[in-house]
Amino acid sequence: MTPAGDAPTLERPVPLTDVETLRAMLERHEPVTVLDIRPSVERAEWSIPGSVHRDAYDALRAGDPSALADVALPIDRPVVTVCGAGRTSEIAAVELRRRGLDASSLMGGMKAWSLAWNTAELSAPHATLIQFRRTGKG
Repeated sequence: MTPAGDAPTLERPVPLTDVETLRAMLERHEPVTVLDIRPSVERAEWSIPGSVHRDAYDALRAGDPSALADVALPIDRPVVTVCGAGRTSEIAAVELRRRGLDASSLMGGMKAWSLAWNTAELSAPHATLIQFRRTGKG
């Protein structure tokens, strides 16, 4: 039992996926499922394109082990769980790993995603331009 307002303690370390790795996976169209567990209000503001949503944040923070029980996810690809800062998505990843899924948590959550950048090379007469773009836009 955890004190009110405290997230449950993780039983074991959970694999983490950094923003750069996830960004590259998505750009290469690798098979990966991004599971956003934030409250619907936060999700409505912005999200990672192509991500799946389940409003499980409060249930996971309260220690409800059934918070993700009815989420149907492909078993043939990794799952990266996402929340605002990365702590509650670690709890989600632990729960999914208990179900046998290859789950990790996005390190730093959407706060880290908002700082992700990528580049694009553009050809112009007599020059090559490199454009820096923010991947995560909130």
